Amino acid sequence: MTGRASIISGLVGLVLIALAGCAGTGGNACGLLPGQKACRQPALAASTPGPQVEASQFFGDAGTGNYERRFLALLAHHQLGAMDRANGTGPFGHDRHAIRNSDFQASYRTMEQLAGPVGRTHPDPVAGGGGDGYFAARWRESRQTLYIDAAARPLAARTFDFSGLQARSTEIVVRQAGRLSVEIVGSCDGALAIKSGAGSRTIAAGAAFRLRLSGEDDAVSLFPSLGLNRCLVRIRSSLAPAGAPLTIQREETADPALAALDSRYQRCPTPDAADLDALARAFYAPRWLSQTCAMPIGEPGLLRKSRDGFNAKVEALMGAPLPDAAIDKGDPELPLDFSQAPRLKLIYLSSLEFKADFSGRVIERLIRHHAALGTKVRIMVTDVLERDKDDAMLHRLAAEFPNVELQEYRWRADPGAPIDEQISQLHKVMHVKMLATLAFDPGRSRAIIGGRNIHDGFLFHQPIDLSRYPNLEQYGKTDGFSLNYYSNWSDFDLEFTDPATVETLAAHLSTLWLRDADTNMARPFSIPVRSGRPPLGSARHFISIPYEDGHALEDYFVELIDAAQHHIQIVNPYLNLTPKLSLAFDRALARGVRIDIVGRIDLKGDIGGKFLTALNKLFVERYGDRIDIREFKAPDVVLHSKILMIDERLVTISSVNLNNRSFLHDSENGMTVLDPAFYARMKPVYDDYVAHSNPVSTRVTIPLAYRLLFDDGWVRQAF
Repeated sequence: MTGRASIISGLVGLVLIALAGCAGTGGNACGLLPGQKACRQPALAASTPGPQVEASQFFGDAGTGNYERRFLALLAHHQLGAMDRANGTGPFGHDRHAIRNSDFQASYRTMEQLAGPVGRTHPDPVAGGGGDGYFAARWRESRQTLYIDAAARPLAARTFDFSGLQARSTEIVVRQAGRLSVEIVGSCDGALAIKSGAGSRTIAAGAAFRLRLSGEDDAVSLFPSLGLNRCLVRIRSSLAPAGAPLTIQREETADPALAALDSRYQRCPTPDAADLDALARAFYAPRWLSQTCAMPIGEPGLLRKSRDGFNAKVEALMGAPLPDAAIDKGDPELPLDFSQAPRLKLIYLSSLEFKADFSGRVIERLIRHHAALGTKVRIMVTDVLERDKDDAMLHRLAAEFPNVELQEYRWRADPGAPIDEQISQLHKVMHVKMLATLAFDPGRSRAIIGGRNIHDGFLFHQPIDLSRYPNLEQYGKTDGFSLNYYSNWSDFDLEFTDPATVETLAAHLSTLWLRDADTNMARPFSIPVRSGRPPLGSARHFISIPYEDGHALEDYFVELIDAAQHHIQIVNPYLNLTPKLSLAFDRALARGVRIDIVGRIDLKGDIGGKFLTALNKLFVERYGDRIDIREFKAPDVVLHSKILMIDERLVTISSVNLNNRSFLHDSENGMTVLDPAFYARMKPVYDDYVAHSNPVSTRVTIPLAYRLLFDDGWVRQAF
């Protein structure tokens, strides 16, 4: 065994020893705190789901050991938090040394040692050159859903790919999306475990199995063994007594090219900090935030107008935009011309919302066209914000085309988590925005990132009449806590057409797609390396999962604000700063940095608009005499763009709101560019926002009830 391999094995062994050590003996793994009546199992118990690792699965390519050590530190950081939650220790009240259990103490010390580097904002660069690596350790719980609807499924053969890539356990949830009972019969080339309400059973390789889904949302879980690559099944119902054929196959075996994309990570050449000024240091600095290496920015499209933003997605999928006249009619069943459509290998669509309205139905029809041709489609949305008709549209699409895979994000608190975390299950969301299409002709690949969701509010000033379409949702103007909310949003996106950039963005999003199903933890996309070769470009994409990466995005934005020397320009509707960001603003103002903000103080029409407005007024009250704050006042339009520009050199365009949620709760993404020429392109966009805004009065009225409510830290974090 080489020295490097020995180190890797030793690190992994420490994790496995810690995992095993937490199992304890005699039914008491955690010991008891003084006065504690019952023992709660540590979250690191060997049988507990969550990110772990298997030493035998590591690749041996050069530099992989460095990547693994970085990932192990993040895994250990997560497990420390899980142990504290399960036992009420650390930030949850009790001194962990009061737990009288040697196994727990040894495990905790091991995790602290492994997680130690995460305590430093900037991980140290490692030796080695730049370039790509590929990671295949089995560390995560994989869970995907196969939707079955006898009424939607055609008789033509279909294929569903399940991913066991990097997975130590793989689950396929077979869920009934319709109301018609179905029977599933078939056999597999490897052992298959089946779990349902009636219990569990294991089917040997080659043996026939039979299962039944009898009602809407009925579900059965399948657990394919490592040796299982393919199942041949038939879906029987009263509509198809002979059965519609379906192949269930292992994705990484059937599509090795996609597995390579999903396994990719980057080694980022990191310049010597001594050779850089403060802003460049913040841009190139290694950090725990998941980032791409610096890459050329090229000439991305600047999508300021709402129709430009929508049509960029349409053109990526159909090859041509919709004419204004077609959009004006507001007919979601309008004729679509696919004569210029690209041939696509992969479609990624990640959005906070995917609504069953005009916008959603058109995008769904475009995806449906490619799905019928066999294109792999991956869709991520937030479960808690989808209404019944939204769900029905997406479930029907996935049921008719099993090559369309749907993930409905929902965060769940660890067992024993405090009340504020239990409540955050209701509002933690997946806020990453991206459409990426990988074409067989690379020149036709596209990636669009920014702030827009799939929702008519990003396209039309007023809700359009959809009463002729009973399967679509009639969203309307409301205020307060209602999922029927409708506002016309002004937003901004970037469109990338460079094939290498688009593929890198898709590979980065794959780390989120292949996250751990139980914790939503994702592996990092890059590691910093010391290299004589300078960085390749001036743009970096980031993905933030704040509850798993130690709030690295907050540290990043604090550093950017601290690096500003002259001028900070911001477009953002939500102004509820975290304490760290608030202090960074104070420091910038104290050293004479000018800060200008175009916001939207009155957020009537948004979910919880009155609460959000009160928080924005608190910001005006604190900073109105020191910051030039302007309110975006285009008629009947609510600002939704998220732009940060510093010293006429750096621009960040993202999904990130300047509120507690974005930095403490929600997953986010964006592109940061360090390039005066790109700033010059963005300056007219910023000026246009200023032209459609008015100065904000510093005299604001905030009801006492809101002041008292927001004195509680966890309440402010929820907004």
